[in-house]
Amino acid sequence: MIRIASGPILLYMKACGFQGWTSFWNVIYMAPGFEQHDALIRHEMMHLEQMRRDGKMLYAIKYAWWMLRYGYKMNPYEVQARAAE
Repeated sequence: MIRIASGPILLYMKACGFQGWTSFWNVIYMAPGFEQHDALIRHEMMHLEQMRRDGKMLYAIKYAWWMLRYGYKMNPYEVQARAAE
């Protein structure tokens, strides 16, 4: 499910510099104006697939570990999501 972000979720996305964000409750939030951005939707859909594949708990642990180890740009989940764009 894709929704246009608003309220606290939009504030969080703006603070992080995100135009799209995938939640743990299987909703992809898009910043206003980006709801038809196909490459970004594919990126966020890959994060949903990663959560389904690895399970949400393992995904969260691995994502956090890889953020610490590799940073955002080289986080393997982000690398895979960018390749899906």
